[in-house]
Amino acid sequence: MNILRPACVLGLLTLTACTQTWVEPQFQQRAQFAAWSQTAPSVYRIEPGDDLSVVMPFNAELNFRGSVAPDGGLTMPFAGTIPAAGLTVAQLGDAINKALAANGMAKNAHASVSIVQSAAKVYVAGQVARPGEIALHTGMSVLQAIAAAQGLLDTARTNEVVLIRRSPDGRPMLRTIDLDALTHRGDPTQDVVLQATDTIFVPKSSIAEVDQWVDQYIDKVIPFQRGFDYTISNNPTTY
Repeated sequence: MNILRPACVLGLLTLTACTQTWVEPQFQQRAQFAAWSQTAPSVYRIEPGDDLSVVMPFNAELNFRGSVAPDGGLTMPFAGTIPAAGLTVAQLGDAINKALAANGMAKNAHASVSIVQSAAKVYVAGQVARPGEIALHTGMSVLQAIAAAQGLLDTARTNEVVLIRRSPDGRPMLRTIDLDALTHRGDPTQDVVLQATDTIFVPKSSIAEVDQWVDQYIDKVIPFQRGFDYTISNNPTTY
């Protein structure tokens, strides 16, 4: 048995019990982060790649569903190509009404535009089954994004999930989410709704980090074999 492993684990746990983060002090640069503000997202602006639905209540034959092209245009039958990127859904509806009227199709089609699937993304990294880009749905929470990344690994630190968001002036804002408080105690302050380009990072649990440290710096350096047992005798026998 490797007698150093329990001692190292105990020592590391004792040291880390006094701190709320595993980030070394010299790497903590809080001054570069803006203060977190849970401001409501601004009115959504249509982006290239958005899948849109256009409904005309009095001219159902003109209803349309399609995607905004990479150049930002939405091409509709009888309306032509309308610059859509950067507009709100209400502004695009007005533009469609004007295009249909100009083409002699309807005086006022009362076009209603909705986002079927947004091209906006959030990013999930760390201790999840499938890290990467996640399509952002309206009202998506941190927990829902993690579920879309196929859930947490056993090594995840669930009480200190990191959320990074850009402030209006472009600086990163950072806060942590306690999923345990949300799922076990129903703490509503942990149920944060995501915005486009948010990044979620799920760190390793303290135990997982200790195990990794021991494996890298103890087991692979000191030539003790697991399961190897030995005794130290106060009265060795000389042959």
